[in-house]
Amino acid sequence: MPSTRSLRGLQHVVCPACSRPLKDAVTIACGHSVCLPCLPRTPMGAQLLCPLCQEEEEKQTQAAVTPVPLGALGETCCQEHGEKIYFFCETDAELLCVFCRESPAHQAHTVGFLDEAIQPYRDRLRSRLEALRTERDKIEDRKCEEDQKLRELLTQIESKKQQVEATFERLKQELGDQRHLLMTRLEGLEQQIWKERDEYITKVSQEVHRLGAQVEELEEKCQQPASELLQDVRLNQSRFETKTFVSPEAISSDLAKKIRNLHRKILGLPKMMRTFSENLTHHLETDSADVTLDPETAHPNLVLSEDRKSVKFVETRLRDLPDTPQRFTFYPCVLATEGFTSGRHYWEVEVGDKTHWAVGVCRDSVSRKGELTPLPETGYWRIRLWNGDKYAATTTPFTPLHIKVKPKRVGIFLDYEAGTLSFYNVTDRSHIFTFTDTFTEKLWPLFYPGIRAGRKNAAPLTIRPPTDWE
Repeated sequence: MPSTRSLRGLQHVVCPACSRPLKDAVTIACGHSVCLPCLPRTPMGAQLLCPLCQEEEEKQTQAAVTPVPLGALGETCCQEHGEKIYFFCETDAELLCVFCRESPAHQAHTVGFLDEAIQPYRDRLRSRLEALRTERDKIEDRKCEEDQKLRELLTQIESKKQQVEATFERLKQELGDQRHLLMTRLEGLEQQIWKERDEYITKVSQEVHRLGAQVEELEEKCQQPASELLQDVRLNQSRFETKTFVSPEAISSDLAKKIRNLHRKILGLPKMMRTFSENLTHHLETDSADVTLDPETAHPNLVLSEDRKSVKFVETRLRDLPDTPQRFTFYPCVLATEGFTSGRHYWEVEVGDKTHWAVGVCRDSVSRKGELTPLPETGYWRIRLWNGDKYAATTTPFTPLHIKVKPKRVGIFLDYEAGTLSFYNVTDRSHIFTFTDTFTEKLWPLFYPGIRAGRKNAAPLTIRPPTDWE
């Protein structure tokens, strides 16, 4: 490789062809250096002649002037001169060979050796690389965190799917018949609508056809000479008088009534399904709780039967009853001997013709000694009757219950996991009320026979075997 000094000297050499300082010098095979623009233009594939030698191609002394590359052409070679790349112009961000470096275009630019010029770029790339790695690691960490959250959500979704599947499987068999019946009625209405539609379109189309024929006939009449038109003018006037067309009903009143009736049934479908679902619980795997009364919890004014299935109120307090922590001393009620912390449980209470009573459940931690208000907030879920005809669910405030048939027996259904406590009128097999809450403690069946107020209310509350609802 020529030295830098010798390269710098080339700019003072005169081109033998143009007698000017060399510009983009090219050294050809004969050893002469000329400006690249001074090379003769020849057809593609022809050899170039040295301007100095001026010899014919057929002469042996002729020198071919095809540029001889100093290195393999490629990424490390100058495409213009064929020289290896040794320099980098920071001003133009270009790779230079020795001839490019000495050209006037780069004389005033900042030019350095390739190895030295590339170092700052490598340092910046390394810095950027480290930043990207750090950013990548942060994203990877965030990805792992979010993936964990998504997995937890997917687990929850899978659990919900199983709950939904189990719920609808319980309803599937009973709902199938009702669904089939409803769809059959809808399909019948659909067919009737199509039939009446066809009849309506036929009638209207016939009228349109009749009017169209008259229009065509009148158009022909209008083209007749006056003498011909006037000959039957009276006949034409009466014949083509406009008759009022009474459009038939697109849908008959009977069909419209059927559609309205079915529409009202469908609007009430959600409520009916809720009621059906609540009634359906009696057909599921529900424990028919063998409920007995616990004398250790009974208020001193309550008397239990020997089989501990009945309870009634008496005016005189029973003596010699130990005041244990379990016993109620203000609210005259009694609990069952068995409480529930899970599962589904069903029991029935005969209330007969009593005028005062309350039944339900309470949680284990309720206050049993002082004055209390039995509400869900204090751990009580009940329905009650007072004054013989006033029914209510003891929510806050009370929810009045409009019961059409006076219940002789009340069914109580507890679904602990679902957080529901439902009451049923066994007399007419109707739903009375459902509490919805979150149960976290043991729940005890509760019985309040009411304070004696007349002969009817002197009768006891009695636990009865569950009714067969089939």
